[in-house]
Amino acid sequence: MQKGAAYWMNLRNFDDEDPIFLAQVQRGITNFVKILTGKDIPVEYATSGDSMTDGETVYIAANLKEDTIDYVVGLALHEASHVLLTDFDYLNKEKGKVLENVYKIPKEDLDNVFTLVNFVEDKRIDNFVYSTAPGYQFYYEELYNKSFYNPIVDENLQNDIFRTPSWDAYFFRIINIFNRNSDLDALPGLPEIRDLFTFNHINSWKSTRDCVKVAVEIYNIIKPYIKEEDEKEDGEDNQKTNQEYKTREHVDRQKNFIDSQYRKKRVHKKVKEQVNRLAEKNTKIKDYKINKNSSIPTIITNNWKEYFNSPFTHHEKNVELGILMGKKLLKKLKVRNNIKKDIFENQKKGKLNPKKLFQAPYNENIFYRIEKEDFKNVFLHISLDLSGSMRGEKLGQTIQTAMAIAYAACHLKNFDVEISLRGTIDRSKNKIDQAPVLAYAFNSKNHSVKKLNDFKKITTCGMTPEGICLDEIRKSLPKPSHSQEIYLLNISDGLPNISSMSYNFSTAVNHASKVVKEFKKDNIKVLSYFVHDVWDKDHKSKDTFGKIYGKNAKYIDINNMSLVADSINNLLLSNTIKVF
Repeated sequence: MQKGAAYWMNLRNFDDEDPIFLAQVQRGITNFVKILTGKDIPVEYATSGDSMTDGETVYIAANLKEDTIDYVVGLALHEASHVLLTDFDYLNKEKGKVLENVYKIPKEDLDNVFTLVNFVEDKRIDNFVYSTAPGYQFYYEELYNKSFYNPIVDENLQNDIFRTPSWDAYFFRIINIFNRNSDLDALPGLPEIRDLFTFNHINSWKSTRDCVKVAVEIYNIIKPYIKEEDEKEDGEDNQKTNQEYKTREHVDRQKNFIDSQYRKKRVHKKVKEQVNRLAEKNTKIKDYKINKNSSIPTIITNNWKEYFNSPFTHHEKNVELGILMGKKLLKKLKVRNNIKKDIFENQKKGKLNPKKLFQAPYNENIFYRIEKEDFKNVFLHISLDLSGSMRGEKLGQTIQTAMAIAYAACHLKNFDVEISLRGTIDRSKNKIDQAPVLAYAFNSKNHSVKKLNDFKKITTCGMTPEGICLDEIRKSLPKPSHSQEIYLLNISDGLPNISSMSYNFSTAVNHASKVVKEFKKDNIKVLSYFVHDVWDKDHKSKDTFGKIYGKNAKYIDINNMSLVADSINNLLLSNTIKVF
């Protein structure tokens, strides 16, 4: 079994253009970074102009493959450790100019010494991870195997290349000084430099300032050996062998790694925005299992506006009419705010009626009993189909009805309403593979009536992942009890179906039917309405809808949406319970 990333995500379906896959990777790495550092350090994909870390955010590459994912994790952990431990203000040569002003480094050597500073700081950072988080050593090994322990390096550490004192030669020998093939006799000063990197020395470096001092010490060791004529000769375009060319190219990559200048595949800005949205804390990406052989990533979120929000207020009138309708509904239902109380006099037992004490010697019926009757608690979840076919008047009327019920719930005791929206997003450019979206938009326990105004900009999105979304809703609903009834109100205009080989046509219909049966097993009552207009001619859809929801299926047109509110009215006034 593969170590590393295989333990925390499914590696079978790599697609570096799938925002859901990228978000799953980003979320997993973010969790690793938080565990390692104990801080909420943001992890994002790199776009043009981004560095690997700016001291606050860790940027990762999008060139993810099954054999590189652990390397990417190691790189992210390495950079996160820099965010945690590196003093970027002190290290920034443009701000403090520490090297030039404090240590009197000549301007022509500043960049080279700064690379040495980064190298020493990396050793301090790596020692911290190895000492405090041994569980992450595997990822670091993958990082260094790819970046440093290379057959080209192994071979050339022992041959005649990079044996003339120059900056390139010293960088090659110092960067790879821990390689088992390292030759400390290749350049003068290497034994003294190696002595600076013993475990005890590295363990004593407590800050970035300590690392700057060590880097300057290395500079002072090698500077006397570097001659200008050697640098010029080394920099000329001499005829190089293919082996020499590859070695120099690899040294450049190693220097870029140390200076946090990585070659990384960048993602488009729009894709990055979508990935960051999917990777937010209040959004879950859940692999919903369809059967033993297939599953579908499903987005469950509270950020419904990211998927179902339009820049236009097309449904402003519907929301306003819905609230007016809700006020009328509230008048009918206000009786729920009162407890019915019956007093039974002349009882043989109960509470003593003091006004009848004078009858005590000759009458035993001087007691009374009070019976109170209240309405049961009702939790109603309204699930709205926001597939593309719901656009227009159907959606407007549906929103109006949902607003009416939600408004009433905000003013009634023991009655709570939750509204969710469902649709799909495309996972690829060709739109042949979609992911369900379940978005929670309103809850009368947490939101006020003002929140209903957000529905003015609501819009449709994708297709109908009915069974998947309803099942996820079922799992999150409160449990029915003697004093509480739970209801699902489903409003839809089509049959379950999305663009996915794993969940379309009969598979989706059969699954939705199975989910409805699970609601019944959980003692959750289901009310389902199939909304249609004059353009709907498909009676097959009507028949199939009836098979899914059974006797709870209602088939209504958009002009009779008030029937939904009427049924809620009857439901709320019929479920009483005795209280004491």
